Amino acid sequence: MAVDKTQKAAGWEAEYDTIRELLSHKFGLLRFPNPLEADVRENMRQRAVATLRESYWMIFVLYLAGVGLAVQQFAAPWRLRQFPDDFQVTMWMFTITGIAVGIVAVCIRFKQLDRWHIWYITFSSMIALISLTIAPSFYTDAELRQHASYFVIYVLFIIYGVANLRVAQGALIGFTSLAVSFLILFVTNQTSETSMLVQYGVMANLVGCGNAYVLEVRDRRLYLQSRMLELEKRQLNRLSERMVQLAREDGLTGLANRRHFNDSFMIEWERARREQQSLALIFVDVDHFKAYNDNHGHLEGDRALVAVAAAIKPLARRAGDLAARYGGEEFVLLLPNTPIDGARDVADELLAAVDDRRIPHKASSVGAFVSVSIGVASMVPDVHLAPSQLIDRADAALYAAKEGGRHQVVVNDLG
Repeated sequence: MAVDKTQKAAGWEAEYDTIRELLSHKFGLLRFPNPLEADVRENMRQRAVATLRESYWMIFVLYLAGVGLAVQQFAAPWRLRQFPDDFQVTMWMFTITGIAVGIVAVCIRFKQLDRWHIWYITFSSMIALISLTIAPSFYTDAELRQHASYFVIYVLFIIYGVANLRVAQGALIGFTSLAVSFLILFVTNQTSETSMLVQYGVMANLVGCGNAYVLEVRDRRLYLQSRMLELEKRQLNRLSERMVQLAREDGLTGLANRRHFNDSFMIEWERARREQQSLALIFVDVDHFKAYNDNHGHLEGDRALVAVAAAIKPLARRAGDLAARYGGEEFVLLLPNTPIDGARDVADELLAAVDDRRIPHKASSVGAFVSVSIGVASMVPDVHLAPSQLIDRADAALYAAKEGGRHQVVVNDLG
């Protein structure tokens, strides 16, 4: 257990130091050491899905606005009569783009598809980008060709901004789509507008990558800061729990201390009174312990107490049972809902458990090994009895055991 706690503390410190070092970098990093990198990518994926789900209405509005702007170009009857093929190209362009928007709309409605988020975003974005990139090359009207090129910037804005993708993901979609578009235009001999494609597409991608870089660095730093706060909070909670434990635990034996026993005893007393159940106390005293310290030294005396405590602790078997160091060489077992016969059995078991430890005791008049004297008392509390009466009766039984020759169990039953 101690080794496990040490390893956890070392792991916390190592992760904390790593985060502090990453935050100290002047320029934002786009990759962290594992497992931080895996965690931050999953965090960013979840945030991207949530952002897309919340802002999809914006994508839909932008799509309708784009359709409206395109249709507006043909509002003049003469343009529609003069360039009918251009109108068909426009309808095909926005039909394909609408299919891409529809794919995203369907996928974000099913949380089961969230893990495939990057795939359906990549597929849909590339379809829209490629259609919007190559369509202007098929226009016969130069003015329409010029205006249609702006839609490439429009879609790239959505990809890099609204979709909340990482830099590498956005760049992969943007530049791959441009490369495919170049290839299609080359194969179809529509290369007259490639300079415009370079001008708008490449520059828009570079601007988009720069913006995505700033956003990703910000998100990564926010993740590191939140992770650092989480680690600090966990450490404070562990320290707080440890402080509470130390306040309730005997520092030498690891059993409950006197304060913890007093609190638990009053709680169990009131519970036993309400439910009219027996409450038992077993007082334990190490025989001739002063002589043991005088002959073996206080360090060996501490070790003897730890060994006796180790024999007592397993006997607190149930949730309400409590083994505590009462003071000096005295111990106590609190046993709720335990009649006198059951308490006597536990006391006999305790006596034998200490004997089995066979701790040498040169100055004992009882025997060659450390032994204990035990007093047992049990009662059913009521409004006419005080909690101190049970303690006094158990203490009196312990005194009788010591006066009667030690190394024995004496029972004092109040019924």
